[in-house]
Amino acid sequence: MSDAHQSFRVLVVDDDVRIADSLVQILNATGHDAVAAYSAEAAIKIAEKLNPHAVVSDVVMGPVSGIELTNHIREHYPSCRVLLFSGYASTKAFTETLLTRGSSVQFLPKPVHPNRILEFLAACIPRETPVEPAKAPRDS
Repeated sequence: MSDAHQSFRVLVVDDDVRIADSLVQILNATGHDAVAAYSAEAAIKIAEKLNPHAVVSDVVMGPVSGIELTNHIREHYPSCRVLLFSGYASTKAFTETLLTRGSSVQFLPKPVHPNRILEFLAACIPRETPVEPAKAPRDS
């Protein structure tokens, strides 16, 4: 890519309003178009309008979990990448069993440094399609 940075529509989901709002501020300040949702249910409604490139979500929320939200996102927005995070060790083990190499879903344990989220978004940038090599000029 010619640009060193590409902007994404990012849906940040956490039932802790402070965490969600802080992440949105950081992502918007770095050039992304980030929107907060404070529950998985709200995230599903917002996603319909936002059509996110990426979702960054807590796992443990109720009554709909981040994993259920991820399943919905994967079904309705197959090209959307998902980053799940949780402060519960048991959630990490459970979540990692659902993920496969190359999956569009990744997991990070809390606390998550914002740089890790920015690295995740940078890794979401699609690679450019290879340019056909120029053909040698023909002799006339």
